[in-house]
Amino acid sequence: MRAGRDAAFPSRHQCDIEAFAALVEQPTDPADYPLAVRITQGVPAYDVSALAHGPTADAEHRAALRDELSRALVQGPGIVLLESAVPAAAVDRASDVFWDLIAAQHASGGPAGDHFAKPGANDRVWNALEKLAVSDPDAFVDYHRSDAVAVACEAWLGPRYQLTEQVNVVNPGGEAQHPHRDYHMGFLTDDEAEQFPLHAHRLSPLLTLQGAIAHCDMGTETGPTMYLPHSHKYELGYLAWRRPEFIEHFAQHRVQLPLRTGDAVFFSPAMFHAAGHNRTAGVRRMANLLQISSAFGRATEAVDRARMVKAVYPSLRTRLASGLDRGAAANVVSACAEGYAFPTNLDRDQPVDGLAPPSQADLMNRALDEDWSPERLRHELDRHAERHRSTAGPDGWGRGLKDAPAHEDAPAHEDAAPAGAATAVAAGGLYPAARTTVDELLAQAREGLRRFTPGELAAAMESGAEPGPDGPPLVIDIRDRDDRERTGMIAGSISIPLLVLEWRCDPSSGHSHPAVRSLDQPVVTVCNEGYTSSFAAASLRRLGFSRAADLEGGVEGWAAAGLPITEVAQPHP
Repeated sequence: MRAGRDAAFPSRHQCDIEAFAALVEQPTDPADYPLAVRITQGVPAYDVSALAHGPTADAEHRAALRDELSRALVQGPGIVLLESAVPAAAVDRASDVFWDLIAAQHASGGPAGDHFAKPGANDRVWNALEKLAVSDPDAFVDYHRSDAVAVACEAWLGPRYQLTEQVNVVNPGGEAQHPHRDYHMGFLTDDEAEQFPLHAHRLSPLLTLQGAIAHCDMGTETGPTMYLPHSHKYELGYLAWRRPEFIEHFAQHRVQLPLRTGDAVFFSPAMFHAAGHNRTAGVRRMANLLQISSAFGRATEAVDRARMVKAVYPSLRTRLASGLDRGAAANVVSACAEGYAFPTNLDRDQPVDGLAPPSQADLMNRALDEDWSPERLRHELDRHAERHRSTAGPDGWGRGLKDAPAHEDAPAHEDAAPAGAATAVAAGGLYPAARTTVDELLAQAREGLRRFTPGELAAAMESGAEPGPDGPPLVIDIRDRDDRERTGMIAGSISIPLLVLEWRCDPSSGHSHPAVRSLDQPVVTVCNEGYTSSFAAASLRRLGFSRAADLEGGVEGWAAAGLPITEVAQPHP
């Protein structure tokens, strides 16, 4: 353990759950957010439908909204809800492109990994930003013209931000994530994070804004993301989010916002958050996850922004000539072009007229203002790329721009999207791993697993023996708080949420539940309908609980059999 709280390099051993709880349990005062239409579960909500198609003439309101969003994200709860941020029609058109991409991925073997979910559990479209731009430039323009999204990005990062997008689909039955923090420091192990000084822990979340745009209506039963407001303020959070006591606090105090198509949520990457459990039978919950990086930071994904500019510019130029607002066009430029001039080759790209040479976005905006042809913009972009190429080496020092080839004829694949672009993207070898279906995963979990019927479990629980190897089974309700309050619990069961199940059951963890006494003890996991409980029981068997089982039909099957249910008291508001 390091020497004291003032040490320059923090330690995971300094994490204090009581200090964390005192910080996150503070209320959100509506008086601090006069532009919000309401405060919902501690989160300021704004009606931004007037900005969905681009800027309005009310520049004063825009400036006030940007200021209020900035205060809410930094000093307030760390999260804001923007209702109707993107027009529903534009979202639906983009969704059509994404569904085509997902179908192509499945045909080629499917995606192999995710940041905070099991491989194959979700459907992912990585680099959805570039793929949408190339596949359907007009859809890209309509989707990214929103001034509401631009204002939120500017509120956290200022101008010249770098947008990346990853579409995520959580299928019916998809499990909740563990709570986590996000990019940059959130992608490090505890050992790695301890190598960075505390001021780097403070800096990391300021370099990126997290966001999500709903691509379908999301009631809480579909499992939209869970958040813990104010948790972004805890300085040791990058060392705390894996600790079981912090995970359990999240499970008991998180909030979950229902969303409608086109709504957007923006939040600090330092906020503890996790996707929820999709409890529906037929809703494939789709959201476009935004990672917006500062001009001074590094984005998560490698994006060919020159290719995007070349694909989008002809459509954007035509739309501008047909009456598209210039401010809306500027938002589209910000979404696709690189807005920062560096890094560059200062031998070739010297800042003659200022401290920095022109960026891609500067070129694209100039092209729109001066009505350049697409061919001229492609030529200037190629020259711009050449100026950025390093010439270090015996034959390259000081080589001037006049000596560099212009590359006026760009490769055909950069000029326009080919037919069937969605299939081509997925078929190019990006997703080689074979896909495992959820039915196959469930069958594997249930192989050799005892599954009690409600009647069998009720009879086993009626034994008067003490809990233990020869006593009645310990019944563990793995559902989250909302489900327990909605349907009640099996009389005699205990609550251990799925998020902390392994920590609270493993006797060697140091955090096991008092009712869990040994690996020989019979345990029965219970969920709503008897699906997630099978995965949970399989996980306990891997921990060494050889007599782990689950309940067929879950709590709903138990209640349908007329067996006793205990109501769960709801917390006071």
